[in-house]
Amino acid sequence: MLVLLIAPACGASAAPPPKNVGAVAPPPVSADKPAPPPPASAPTTPPAPVQIIVAGETPSADPTQPPPSSYPELNDDDHDDELDDDNDDEETADAPTPPPVQEPVVKSIRPAQPTSPLLALSAADLEKRYKKDPTSVGPLALGTPNAGALVNGVPMPKSDKWIVQDPSCAWGTQETIDQIVRTIEKVYAEHANSPPLAIGHISSKRGGHLSPHKSHQSGRDVDLGYYHSPPKQYFVKGTEQNLDLERTYALIKAFVTDTETDLILVDTSIQRMLVKYALSHGEDEAFVDRVFQVRDKHPRPYVRHARGHANHVHVRFSSPIAQTLGRRAETFLKREKVAPPHVGQTYVMHKARNGDTLVMLAKHYATTVEAIQSANSLKSIDLKIGRTYKIPVPKAPTPPPAAGKPSGKQPPKGKGKTPTPPTKGSSKTSGHRK
Repeated sequence: MLVLLIAPACGASAAPPPKNVGAVAPPPVSADKPAPPPPASAPTTPPAPVQIIVAGETPSADPTQPPPSSYPELNDDDHDDELDDDNDDEETADAPTPPPVQEPVVKSIRPAQPTSPLLALSAADLEKRYKKDPTSVGPLALGTPNAGALVNGVPMPKSDKWIVQDPSCAWGTQETIDQIVRTIEKVYAEHANSPPLAIGHISSKRGGHLSPHKSHQSGRDVDLGYYHSPPKQYFVKGTEQNLDLERTYALIKAFVTDTETDLILVDTSIQRMLVKYALSHGEDEAFVDRVFQVRDKHPRPYVRHARGHANHVHVRFSSPIAQTLGRRAETFLKREKVAPPHVGQTYVMHKARNGDTLVMLAKHYATTVEAIQSANSLKSIDLKIGRTYKIPVPKAPTPPPAAGKPSGKQPPKGKGKTPTPPTKGSSKTSGHRK
């Protein structure tokens, strides 16, 4: 019997293909900067050998064993908790300012902010340029990692130094792709004969919701495996017996010192092993304290814990060029229906209950059915009881300064504050659900 295995396509894209008003657009390329030169080869003088702290395994892969999925099918509860980083920006927004005495340890060796001539263009100039040739504005990161889209995404290139598990879900901004490449190349330069590193999801070609993640929507997030001994071509839980601490620590350190990252997510158990390895190999203790949350020495460490990250590291890049241009272009891209309606929205999370319908939720939260569908990549009006949905809501207006006596009028429902979830049976609207 002949069995055909067909790989599933990447998660549904949130935005339609870019509109080209006039000429036919060439394949997506970056206008921010020319294509990066081929990565430099390892130095002719090899670094001094460093012992890898692993327990009794030989570095050999089993080519006969098919790799399992790095993103197994999850139930709804798992899906809701899959990435704790999704609320990270909100949770840490009010964190105290880091002690200035510790900051130079890391920031002094971080690269300078990238520049691009496109940053000098106004929103009107970008719109004219986009209408003439959509690719000429370069990659754009719209919205946020949890509610965004990607325009003119760049694919992760092929290399014998890494394994892209699903190329259809490995699109990012030019800055994201460049920094992933540069970081892995640095590990190879410092540690010869390193095995290829597993690369999971970045974003779909046009961003938007990508199952099973809550983030990965704007080309700025990437999941990468840890280095193992023996090597693995897919995500495997890191333990003291299988983790290649030498190369894994080199990877994390390179992300911290050589790239512009917003956060790095690593399970606490892996952090402890990396900290022990770093200190035992002469790493500066102040640097380790600044980097790892498990040390509990800094209010905003670069490496933080999140559930589900014992078998891979999650890195979020700043991508300042793509973000800046994306903010300027967001208005006209929404008008051209390139940016989906949920981009730039404020959200509340609603757990569907018996009796809920999209029509009822849209009415209660002062939004639209289409906006809810776009935010959750829903292809129908069906809701699943027990699943949590993102509901785009209007941003609360800035209250006017107090003057005279209060009017005594109550604000209209859905305005001025985030609506509360509807109670069971509060609406008689019918609809499909399951």
